[in-house]
Amino acid sequence: MNGKILAIPKSEVATHFAMNGRYDLKVVAPEMLGPALLQKLCSEGRKAKPEERFEGHVWRHAAPGEANPLCLSSDFTDGETATGTAGPFALSFANERAEQDEHYHEHHAEIYVSDQPITARFRNVESEQVEEIALPDGGVLAVSANVIHKVSLSGFTVIIELPAVAGDKKKAPLSLVRSPDNGTGDCV
Repeated sequence: MNGKILAIPKSEVATHFAMNGRYDLKVVAPEMLGPALLQKLCSEGRKAKPEERFEGHVWRHAAPGEANPLCLSSDFTDGETATGTAGPFALSFANERAEQDEHYHEHHAEIYVSDQPITARFRNVESEQVEEIALPDGGVLAVSANVIHKVSLSGFTVIIELPAVAGDKKKAPLSLVRSPDNGTGDCV
């Protein structure tokens, strides 16, 4: 999951709540629920379920009897994320009129939360492949450090940066345009 984006469709959370007996849900956490704590919670009458590591881009709910998919918070760090922090987090608000350029952050993750449609085009800084994720009913997009991205908003959106790192925004193109050549490497 390192160097990726995590999308959490609002509809998947609603479906999870409709199908499962517990109405609080961990999607990103520092560690998995261990067997001893799971057994303790269940013996206390809590409707806890086992957890399994989530590896994809778009989170989906787990049906009753299935383990809950959990993304480890360490998946959004590269070991250097806390370098030069000015605080534990930064909080911003935006809407569809906010200008967003193609950019990435070397040392922090960005989390976009909206109940309106939200779309992201993205690629890892070490890759040329551009991908797109759309959440037509809103939801959460978590973008790790070193992922070039441009997010299109449709309404009120909360943006959280973890940790707060001053001067961390770097402009970079999503698509790498190559000059045509004649097979020799020379431009024509």
